Amino acid sequence: MNRWLPLLLSLLMLPAMAQEEKNLQEGKGTSCPMVKIEAERLPDLNTPRAGHIAVCAGGELTVIGGHTTGFVPTATAEYFSDGAWHQLPTTYAHDHAFGLPLSSGNILIAGGHDQPLGIGQTFTVETYDPATHTFSGFGCLNTKRTLASGTELDSGRVMLTGNWYHDDGIEVFDGQKSFHAVKDVSVSRMSPYVFRTSGNNAIIIGNQDNKGNGPDSIIIDQLNGDPFSIPLLQTWRPMTFDTPNRSYDGFIGDVAKGVYKYLMPVQDFTRFNTESEKSGHPSGHIAIALVEDTVISLLPTVRPIPVESSLGSPILYYSTIVADRKAQRAYLAGTDKVQRLYLLSIDYSRRPAPLTLYYTDPLPDCGFNMPVLTSDGNLAIIGGSMHDNYTSDHYTPTASSWLIRLGQQQTADNSHTIWLWLTLGVILLAALAVILLRSRRRNTSTAEVEAPSGENGSDDVLLQRISNLIEQKRLFLNSDLKMTDLAAELDVTRNRVSYCINSCRGCSFSQFINAYRVEYAQQLLRKDPNMKIASAALESGFSNERSFFRAFKTATGISPKEWVLQQID
Repeated sequence: MNRWLPLLLSLLMLPAMAQEEKNLQEGKGTSCPMVKIEAERLPDLNTPRAGHIAVCAGGELTVIGGHTTGFVPTATAEYFSDGAWHQLPTTYAHDHAFGLPLSSGNILIAGGHDQPLGIGQTFTVETYDPATHTFSGFGCLNTKRTLASGTELDSGRVMLTGNWYHDDGIEVFDGQKSFHAVKDVSVSRMSPYVFRTSGNNAIIIGNQDNKGNGPDSIIIDQLNGDPFSIPLLQTWRPMTFDTPNRSYDGFIGDVAKGVYKYLMPVQDFTRFNTESEKSGHPSGHIAIALVEDTVISLLPTVRPIPVESSLGSPILYYSTIVADRKAQRAYLAGTDKVQRLYLLSIDYSRRPAPLTLYYTDPLPDCGFNMPVLTSDGNLAIIGGSMHDNYTSDHYTPTASSWLIRLGQQQTADNSHTIWLWLTLGVILLAALAVILLRSRRRNTSTAEVEAPSGENGSDDVLLQRISNLIEQKRLFLNSDLKMTDLAAELDVTRNRVSYCINSCRGCSFSQFINAYRVEYAQQLLRKDPNMKIASAALESGFSNERSFFRAFKTATGISPKEWVLQQID
């Protein structure tokens, strides 16, 4: 049997070699399947615009407000019907405003800049009825806002939060005409993610304050309940964009069944560099967070999210997640320095989720606005202000609109080649089983076989599994936690866990676990500043106060007592 093994392996490698050659000829990378797709140019808008609300309302592509040439707010809207854009007047001008499709079918529009050049905020509120193509102004916000976000609750009530260079807080629309403040927030935010959860509650997550600065740590506010934080979001921070946040686009749950699930793009900010990102060179890994009620974890994917294409260009992702619940696929939009459009397709119904990277030829007239999901599962890019080499010019927005037909596309990882590989894999496994059974030198009772890098997925995928396990079971609270315990839970070797943490995080296992413990201790001390340091240390999983002090100062640069005093100030 041994003499046939090299021949068998050679035969198994032939399809892979042929596929690799095809990939190279087609310009495809091996890290993520790439599929070229055509972008269909639709008729241009009547008014060039950026900072606008773009939705599919009543089955029609619709854009509302924004600013036009010269960075001047426009009190107009347009809907696409019968192959043309039809312009309408709005009651007020809404630039970088809050826009939310309601369960009634109407669109709620609120706030925005009150002056050109993106200056100021407004109280103005109106609704759009797509059945009659009419706008109705009514009432006003409790707090004037721009770059706000929100979600619909029960009985038509809507929660709003977020602001830009003005006071923040949470207010609620009663579903009729009135907005009233309900509570303050722990930190002001611009364009936050707002996710409805069970119990008619909602959570607020953001990575930029109301002046665009990044916070020291991510605190999650709730409509009902106290603020909280999780260690995952201290490393994998939400990706925030300088546009109104459409958190609802990432919904993958079922309201009728009370299931609230969302997808949110996150980035490893331990490796993030602002100037590098602005120049289009990715400096931090990107992943997809799965928000299930108030539990947040990383969505396992078959391979890491690509930050560079095999065409030789870094990819700048610029959108929140757009989920097609019918197809059970989600999309993340990006571009490169020559203005190709990239749409990363995520088959979120499977674990780990297959990925496909769709791309177009360069689109020099495209504004790379947030994509809109059409009623037939395609994506539209309408207006915007992004130009070549990752630059954005709000003074010269575009009127272009594009349609990318993805409704009939299949995930590349779902092709028939998978079944071929499964069949060949079974043959190989059978051959190897025969060889192992006949081996006289085998000693399975004592030998530890180290898993190769790809045996349990990539290092990034394994790190997701490690993080999910630690957070969901709060293993870091066990002061006797050992690497072998974690390896046993994950069904991998101790060395595999050690290598993964060291290569992905650049630290040891104890440093990795202590980061969770320090974050948990901060939560305890923030909640009760009078708590004894020794008690916080022990409750957080440290075996003694000395090790806690050392780990805390390494993580924060100051002692626990100094940190507590800063929180009080």
